[in-house]
Amino acid sequence: MRHFTAILLSIVLLGVPALAQEPNPPTPPAATATTEQLVQIRARMQALGAELGSLPQDSPRRQEIKEEGARLSEQMRRYSEHTTPCTVRVPIDTRLVEVSNRMSPDFGPEPMKGTSRRTFINHFADTVERDLLARGSHASISVDVPLAMVTITGPQWEVQEAKGALQEALPAYLERVQLLEAVELTSRDAQRLRREQEQFIQRERSTVNINWEGGTLGDLVKAVRSTVECNVVLAEQSVGTLAIPALSVNWVAPEVFFQSLQSIPLAEGRQLSVSVIAPEPRATDGKSPTPVETRPVIVIAEKLSANPIDRPASMTQRIFDLGDWPGAEGAGMKGLIEAIDFAMQANGTAEQMKVRFYEPSRLLFAKGPADSVRLIGEIVDAIRNQK
Repeated sequence: MRHFTAILLSIVLLGVPALAQEPNPPTPPAATATTEQLVQIRARMQALGAELGSLPQDSPRRQEIKEEGARLSEQMRRYSEHTTPCTVRVPIDTRLVEVSNRMSPDFGPEPMKGTSRRTFINHFADTVERDLLARGSHASISVDVPLAMVTITGPQWEVQEAKGALQEALPAYLERVQLLEAVELTSRDAQRLRREQEQFIQRERSTVNINWEGGTLGDLVKAVRSTVECNVVLAEQSVGTLAIPALSVNWVAPEVFFQSLQSIPLAEGRQLSVSVIAPEPRATDGKSPTPVETRPVIVIAEKLSANPIDRPASMTQRIFDLGDWPGAEGAGMKGLIEAIDFAMQANGTAEQMKVRFYEPSRLLFAKGPADSVRLIGEIVDAIRNQK
């Protein structure tokens, strides 16, 4: 089909000299009915070419098509003055320039054409050129983005056709691009809102946000744990009965929140002592040490003004089997001993306590006041259950 059409058109274009670069190329005549007549002749020649390509070699219709093609070729010869090669430059519509400056197209895996940045201006010109090519036009359209100009090259009448096609196709193209821009903007807004919501939820789940009306420390710890995952150990059961006055905080890390309780004056001059046992840094493959991915342990004790050594306390002892705990080696065990030592210092029983770790059998021995031994058991459970 294309081959036959090219043969018919070549009858007219055969004697046309090649396009020469002139300082001032000839300006094609204004679009007239002549251009429309030539468009119709070309379209008919294409239709004949398509029909000829589908007919068998012995079909009598082939001769009729050839005769009609010859008549069409003769008609086109009459317009030879309109087939002179020329080049024209027309300005790019400012609306298309504005759209291209605001956003870039994303058409499949090849957003670049040559070495030029792909723009809606390029895409529009390519779209119109492909449409003209499908009609059988020999006009080519190129874009000079820096100068905001479109260059059309080809026979005069097909250049005029191309100019008209650019003007006719622009409104619908701009409408589609503006719709795409609106959809993209809506999508970006939706993605931004989703990210903000995810960040808000994550922040809310990892921080303390509470309006506390007052009550015991034990109830406060329960209220915090109900919304935030954290490891909190009370040094003694009596610490949980201490009254904490009303308070209100937002977006505070659990360890910072509980440490802030140390500055709150309690009844009868009592005061809290809070310590945070953070995981030991861990070095891997020669890289910089990174924190172990576990939450810190928050130990809360009462800071006593009097030395409790003189107080009578029942003595007891307990053996903790750490054989199934992977952390019984190295940094894990060090952190456990430090947590126990801090808790014993905080409740004033460090001198009464005897704590020993027998590494071959991974047994931890603790002997001292019953409350302190019970506290050690809570610390061991909390650290062993860290995630």
